[in-house]
Amino acid sequence: MIPGTSPARILIVDDSEDSADITAAFLEEGGFSRISFARSAAEAFDLIGLGQEEHAAGPFDLIIMDIMMPEVDGIEACARLRLHEAGRYVPILMLSAAREIQALNQAFVAGANDFVAKPVTQIDLLARVRTLLRFGREQDRRLMREAEVAQRNAAMQKGALGDAMVDPVTHLARGMMVEMSLRNCRETNRPAALALIQIDEYERYEAFRGTEETRRLLRTVATMLARTPAPMAAIAFYYGGGSFIIVDPGADSDEALCESAGTITETVKAAALPHGNALAGAMVSLSALTAWGEGDQLAALTGQTLARMTYEQKARGLYVEEG
Repeated sequence: MIPGTSPARILIVDDSEDSADITAAFLEEGGFSRISFARSAAEAFDLIGLGQEEHAAGPFDLIIMDIMMPEVDGIEACARLRLHEAGRYVPILMLSAAREIQALNQAFVAGANDFVAKPVTQIDLLARVRTLLRFGREQDRRLMREAEVAQRNAAMQKGALGDAMVDPVTHLARGMMVEMSLRNCRETNRPAALALIQIDEYERYEAFRGTEETRRLLRTVATMLARTPAPMAAIAFYYGGGSFIIVDPGADSDEALCESAGTITETVKAAALPHGNALAGAMVSLSALTAWGEGDQLAALTGQTLARMTYEQKARGLYVEEG
C-alpha cells in the first residue's frame, strides 16, 4: 500500500461512466485508491456477494450509489442490500440531484446513511466519505464486541472459559491470550499487527494512589480503549503492569492499529486524569508502539515490542529501574 493512502475499499455504483470517473478522481486525490465500479445495481450485487450468506460481511467498507439508475434504481438497490448480511451494515452514500429530494427521502427510509448533492464537489464528498468510514469502523467494533460478549458468555456457560483467562479488573482477555492469538496466526499462515499501549509511569501512580485508585484507572482506560475505532478483527488484551495489547489477525500492515493507538493516546490526554506522582507531567499519559510480522517473526513480536517500549521510555525518562 502506498504511504498516505487509505485501506478503505469503496464501491461506486453509477450508470454514468463520466460521473463515476469524476467521483473516483476526487477520491483518489483524497488518498483513497481501492476503488471498484459497478454500472448497475445488478453488477453491484454480484460484486458485494448478495445472497452468499456464508460471508458475514461484504468486501467493501463504503458504497457510493447514484439514486437514478435504469432497471433497479438506487433506492431499491439500497433496500435489497439491507436485507442481506453482506450489505446490512456497510455505509451507503447516495448521489442525488437537487430535484430528487422526494427520492432522497425514500432512500433514507430504505437504509441510506447520507447523501451528496450533484454536481459533486470534492470537499463535500471527502468530508462525508471520511465521516461514514469512521462510522463504519465504530459500528464494526461494536458488532465485534457484541459477538465477543456472546461467545464469551456461551463459553462460560459451557465451562470452557475460566476466570484465569479474563482479567477481573479490565474485563479484557489476559496477556497469555496474546501469544495464543499470534500462534494461531502462525499456524494458519496469516500475518498480524500488534499495538502496545502503556500507561506512563504506572508503578509511580500505583505507589501514590493505591490499589483501588489504580484499578479505577485501569477500568477507565480499558473503557476508552473499547470505544476507540479499530479494525473489525482486532482484539484487545490486558497484559499487566499498565500495558494493553491489541492484536489484529490477518492485517497486511500496522497502519490501522497505528491510527487506533494515536486515538486512544489523545483520548486519555483529553480526559486530563490527574497522576500526582509523575516525573513527566501532572496528568496520566499513554505511550504507544505498533508492529507487524508474519511467519516466524510472530514468535518474537510481543517481546520485541515490549523491549522497544522499555528503551523508548528510558530515553524519555519515564522508566526507572529499581535496584
